[in-house]
Amino acid sequence: MKRRLLAVPLVLAAVLLVGPAVPSAGGVRVMPLGDSITYGNSVTGVSYRTSLWQHYQDHGPRVDFVGSVHWGNLPDRDSEGHPGMRIDELRSWIDYWLLLNRPRYVLLHIGTNDVVQATDLPNAPARLQDLVERITQRVPGVTVLVASIVPSPDAGLNERIDAYNAAIPGVVAAVRATGADVRFVDLNARMSLSDISSDKLHPTDAGFLKMGDIWYDALPLAP
Repeated sequence: MKRRLLAVPLVLAAVLLVGPAVPSAGGVRVMPLGDSITYGNSVTGVSYRTSLWQHYQDHGPRVDFVGSVHWGNLPDRDSEGHPGMRIDELRSWIDYWLLLNRPRYVLLHIGTNDVVQATDLPNAPARLQDLVERITQRVPGVTVLVASIVPSPDAGLNERIDAYNAAIPGVVAAVRATGADVRFVDLNARMSLSDISSDKLHPTDAGFLKMGDIWYDALPLAP
């Protein structure tokens, strides 16, 4: 997965809480957070946000996707989907993004690049837990949905994906034990290999739309 090299903003040095999640005149503030699988197809613009946004247009409530990245084939193009990023790289930016976005809900799908790059995989769940804890500490009242990552038809890669995914429910349980509203979404269990493109990493456009359906089923929106 191609990586973007970004400078870490000075605002990350701040130690104050971002503050509680806030309502928005544009709707419930939802921050899609992750790598290129959150960003979507860089050619067609299709992402899981495409179908997720449409679900809420059809059935409500009104949703406002928030983020510093603007891309996609839908009217609300905002997200924090950053192609190529690993867990630690999201963590280095998370304070800034939370200050910018003040989300009520965070949809987190991250870890694919850690697995692909085989970056200290035994400690990947600990990095994920640190990221999720930071989100809940910085934005009191936020709800974080943590997804298992999508499968791969590459057998060796998929073994590493399965090992990483197996640890995610424990990460969610550990953060929930602090009183935070964190929920596990077993997205991987509902995706099939036919939903993955020929690059063996990213969903097809139909797979992205299916991801949006899964998020919609899991996202218990409230103001």
